[in-house]
Amino acid sequence: MFEESASVYYNIEAEKALIGIAIDNNKYLKLVTETSADEFYDQRHKTIRAAMCGLSQEGTAVDMVTLDSWLTRNKLNDGNAMSVYMIECVQAGFLHSQAQNYLKIVHECAMRRALYKLGRELLEKTESADSPEDIRDWASRTVKEIRLGDTSQVISMWDACLATYDQLSEEQQKPDEPTKKILSGIATLDNKLGGLRGGEYVAIGARPSVGKSILALTFCVNAAKQGKRVLLVSLEMNEVQITERILADQSGVPLNVITSGNIEVEGWEKLAQAINPVAQLPLWYSLEATTVEKVRRCAYQLYENGGLDMIAIDYLQLMEATYAKKQSRQEQISEISRGLRKLAAELKIPILVLTQLNRSSVNERVDGKKVKREPTMSEARESGAIEQDANVFILLHNPGKDEMRDENERELWDNLDKQGYTMMRLIIDKNRQGKRGRLTVAFDGDHMRFLPIVRKE
Repeated sequence: MFEESASVYYNIEAEKALIGIAIDNNKYLKLVTETSADEFYDQRHKTIRAAMCGLSQEGTAVDMVTLDSWLTRNKLNDGNAMSVYMIECVQAGFLHSQAQNYLKIVHECAMRRALYKLGRELLEKTESADSPEDIRDWASRTVKEIRLGDTSQVISMWDACLATYDQLSEEQQKPDEPTKKILSGIATLDNKLGGLRGGEYVAIGARPSVGKSILALTFCVNAAKQGKRVLLVSLEMNEVQITERILADQSGVPLNVITSGNIEVEGWEKLAQAINPVAQLPLWYSLEATTVEKVRRCAYQLYENGGLDMIAIDYLQLMEATYAKKQSRQEQISEISRGLRKLAAELKIPILVLTQLNRSSVNERVDGKKVKREPTMSEARESGAIEQDANVFILLHNPGKDEMRDENERELWDNLDKQGYTMMRLIIDKNRQGKRGRLTVAFDGDHMRFLPIVRKE
């Protein structure tokens, strides 16, 4: 298949060097066993790798004797031909100090073979009935899989403990160092969640027009102010509408004044002071990433040009499925949710997703009266997959005064109302890495921001 330019697609000597070094010194064994079988081109090397993996799983030391025994036991020694070849690999005298360089050569050749295969399959797909967009998305996803390598390896408890220790060490905040986690800027919420961590899939659910977009924007802006690089996928507002809300918060000029077109001198001065710091924030918008694949493309564009720390999507039900187009809307939303969860794990960053809740069962009876009730995450519109996929599920609820059964709650509601604020409840209905709970915050509708209320819940 690769005869015309064999040296580009495989390097037998580099593969042979890795095998010989791993047999000679088990310190280098993982360079072979943690590399997928497809990385090796030569069938003899694939067979020896299989023997090394088999012995490692049995807890047996790897040397010429044990390898010979394993190959013979599994009828792979071919009249001791493999044993003779292994001796040749060891006696070739490859430099142990060059092991990583040999591995790099093997990886690069394997990637070329994978890309060659992709190119042939892509040619075949262009002649199929698939739409060009579907073909492009398939190719993009396959290239990412090639780049990221084989992620299906099993992980030992030893490696898991080392990874956990390393993460805890990184997250141990020192007084002069910024936190590794992403904080919302709402202190009471951050105290409960401890911030958002890499790989987490976080859902914020609310009934329509409650304020979930502003809550997500609060997360984004505060993350950007911490120096985190943030992608906001907005399928409901354009870049001007989003920025107007940020400026209302950061400048102190009410949003209705900004949008009225009648800004007075004092307002312009405040906006002038706020706009430069806002313009410097590492925050990017995407207004057209309607599918998971389009979100992935935007994410990788930033990821490969400076990095990416967080994605927020406003909102899930406005996205389109790529593969379940002919299925029910529930199945489409399930596909989208699973895709975003996988993307969070792939990039090792938190993805914050807004979801609409059903309007049904909004009311309940209290003392013979109909009043609003708190929502639950099971009310996520068009899909229960979001509830299942999310690491954290936060519900946003604006209770009416008639819901208050406690005198202190009613007094707080009145005090906030007099100041022009709206009482809001943030309900942590799911938290895989911590406790569930609820807290009360104030929503400043004039300036599009949430304010913490420090009080005993």
